[in-house]
Amino acid sequence: MQGSIGPAGIVLARMTGGALVFALIAWRRGVLRLARADVPALIGCSLIGVAANQELFVQGLSRSTATNASVLGSTIPVFTALVAILLRREPVHPRRLIGIAVAFSGVAALVGADQMSMSSDHLAGSVMVLVNSLCYGTYLVVVRRLAGKYDPLALLAWLFLFAVPMVAPLGIIELAHTPALHASDIEFILFLIAFPTVAAYGLVQVALRRTESSLVAAYIYLQPVIATIAAMWLLDEQPTARTAVCGAIVLFGVWLAAQRAR
Repeated sequence: MQGSIGPAGIVLARMTGGALVFALIAWRRGVLRLARADVPALIGCSLIGVAANQELFVQGLSRSTATNASVLGSTIPVFTALVAILLRREPVHPRRLIGIAVAFSGVAALVGADQMSMSSDHLAGSVMVLVNSLCYGTYLVVVRRLAGKYDPLALLAWLFLFAVPMVAPLGIIELAHTPALHASDIEFILFLIAFPTVAAYGLVQVALRRTESSLVAAYIYLQPVIATIAAMWLLDEQPTARTAVCGAIVLFGVWLAAQRAR
């Protein structure tokens, strides 16, 4: 967030790279097809699940704190379950709702919800992250009908292709004022395209073809636990008793949420 590439530039790079990779794979596999009747739904899903999701989170993170973003981003499974119930896409699963609540409490304690910044300087960024969570939670519910109709990577290719022009204006303006990129900047962009974009979106889309949206969203709570383990391994951060206890609570919550799944 503090490097030579601004938030809008990062989003445009991720979007363009993801669109190219997904489209190339889908084209090579011969599954890059599209029914005209599905175009409005695809554009809507592209807006809330790709363009708004990435733009709001990155812009919000740059205007808030990492703690605020972590806690507020953890509301995605909550919004997913609520939207699925309100739209009658899923029945009410009491055990899953309890599991989501348990996992959320573990994440909130793990990332330090008590240290959330209430400063007015961070209000706009925090609101952006919260709206991002609502957008992505809604996306996980509404895109599931398309997930059963299209190949996962072909569906993502169209979603990303539709999203590129949505984020292009801000991204182009920002990149025009970006200084010459260094090798480390290029490596950073390639990493963002390969892992949190292509791998993450791809695996989530595959999962949505096999189980309910609220269950897929519940696994988001594993991210802070995995990040903590990665920080121990890559950054030599030392775990604490709080880390172990909170991690166990998160794992128990996710396990509980998954009990109704086959």
